[in-house]
Amino acid sequence: MPTTLSHFLITAAICVWLASPHGALAQRGERCFAETGYCIGGRIREFWEQNGGLRVFGYPITPLQRETIEGRSLQVQWFERARLELHPTNRRPYDVQLGRLGAELLARGDRGGTPVNVATSGECRLFPQTGISACGPILAAWRSAGLQLDGQPGVSEAESLALFGVPLTEARLETFADGKTYLVQWFERGRFEVHPDNPPPANVLLGLLGREYGPVARAPEAATAVRSAPARIVAGEIGMDARIVPVGLDAQGMPVVPDHDVGWYNRSALPGQGENVVLWGHVLRFSYAPRIPAPFARLKDLRPGARLTLYDSNGAAFDYVVTRQVWVRPTEVEWMLPQGNERLTLISCIGDKVIVGREVIDMSHRLITIAEPAR
Repeated sequence: MPTTLSHFLITAAICVWLASPHGALAQRGERCFAETGYCIGGRIREFWEQNGGLRVFGYPITPLQRETIEGRSLQVQWFERARLELHPTNRRPYDVQLGRLGAELLARGDRGGTPVNVATSGECRLFPQTGISACGPILAAWRSAGLQLDGQPGVSEAESLALFGVPLTEARLETFADGKTYLVQWFERGRFEVHPDNPPPANVLLGLLGREYGPVARAPEAATAVRSAPARIVAGEIGMDARIVPVGLDAQGMPVVPDHDVGWYNRSALPGQGENVVLWGHVLRFSYAPRIPAPFARLKDLRPGARLTLYDSNGAAFDYVVTRQVWVRPTEVEWMLPQGNERLTLISCIGDKVIVGREVIDMSHRLITIAEPAR
């Protein structure tokens, strides 16, 4: 989006924003469980519901909380069978990742077990990464669930691998704290346990590794600390999944527009702050990088009712619905001002091209796309 905005009007917009009161944090959709007293929301809830839910992950046993994992400060939430980690700068579905609890617990101290030859119990699959095979009902259970990678029905082996990882031990008999002995096999992100008295598919269960790890539930962060800058925007209707970077104005008071990412105007509101969240981006590719698509290339194709989702840097999701689109002149900057209510404003170029030296340097109008919080 080339820069022809009025310096005076931009400056006025900043002053008005700085003087305006910030709204309260918007409520996010949560799902709460009386069994443990904890809730899940945002991208964590979406991931939990889409990739196996209670059977794969179990109930939440902590709130969403910040921890240091492998030297990195991350927002994580613990479940009975898993630890879900938010990586908001990654594209879906890798913006939520499973902790390697199987590997971590084995590293704490492998209590060993009695090896069992299960090669005769059915089909086997050798995993070359570790040289270990999974067979029979454990292999069937491994194949029965996976991380949704392609949006297609059914589960591929690549999706099972993404969810559970590779086996780390052979199948073996282990005696648990309840005094009972089970046939188990450890994988990177889980432990499969055979319970022959249960009818399928409950004859193979995932171990409660989250509980065994013993995480400490921490007090929820204050609401003011949870607010953070937008990190990604997703619009499924037009196939947009773009990174967002904070930007401001240059020395002349003109908007700084990232070449290939979406820019969040850092003087506008944060998601959930009850005010105007302003984003802008290019609609045309750059001649020096013709294979990199412009993030807002298809913004004009959005229609009222289309859903947009913003993810902040903590991984929280904020859903909006497009209400209208309008064409305006480049000097009409009132769309960047605080509006007194939560909204998402997307600014892009549209109209006649301004060409200098065989390069498009501007367009005659700006396309303003307004979206309001989904109800």
